[in-house]
Amino acid sequence: MKRRIGAVVAFGLAAAACGERPSSQQAEGAIETAWVTPPVIQTASVAAGSLTLAGAASPGGRVVVSDPNGQQFAVAADDRGGFRLVMPGPDRPTLYQLEVQSGQARYLAPGRLLVTSSSGGPIAFVSAGAATQRFDPAPSLDAVDADGRALILSGRAEAGASVRIEAGVARDVTADRSGRWSAAPAGLPGSIRVNGQGFDPALSAEGPDGLSVASGGWRLIWTAPDGARQVTWFPAAVPETSG
Repeated sequence: MKRRIGAVVAFGLAAAACGERPSSQQAEGAIETAWVTPPVIQTASVAAGSLTLAGAASPGGRVVVSDPNGQQFAVAADDRGGFRLVMPGPDRPTLYQLEVQSGQARYLAPGRLLVTSSSGGPIAFVSAGAATQRFDPAPSLDAVDADGRALILSGRAEAGASVRIEAGVARDVTADRSGRWSAAPAGLPGSIRVNGQGFDPALSAEGPDGLSVASGGWRLIWTAPDGARQVTWFPAAVPETSG
């Protein structure tokens, strides 16, 4: 069991004093009759107190981002499905829900967007049973996801590059066209090496949901919509220490 370092920061965000709430207009045209695509985040960043998201959804669909307190921000996807949303950044680590709306129906993204307010904290899309998609700077390893039974490792490299993974056994994986790679090692190895760089992830699920500094990075404990407990560890680009 890994020792937990630092205090847990509980999720939440007080309602902002100002912010664009979704309009009452509903998506029209092709989205009403075509397959609806839940929103996919492609880039996410925090700067000067603002959170900027860009991604893809159903053309013409209304993309809605909600914080745990129900504060919502919305934008319409263009005729190719692209969208860009600028909204106030959180004042604490927050898990956002994303959805696209078509008429009265809501189509949820299969996970949550984690955004941290502190400098160097992770920004990532986490989803139960899938590799984390991280957006902030990271070392050779982006994240380790665990549910107590299996691990998923993920990271970024040059598109098409070979990445050497040592986690119990050694294997090579290839980054896809977007430069992302993932691997699911057998068992639950205690240490991991990626391209020769060593990592010691903190994957204990004990304690309340939240984000904490742990083992040279950040540990997220969260509960998936089906009630399953999930842990994601993010190594820091510059190792974090307890305060």
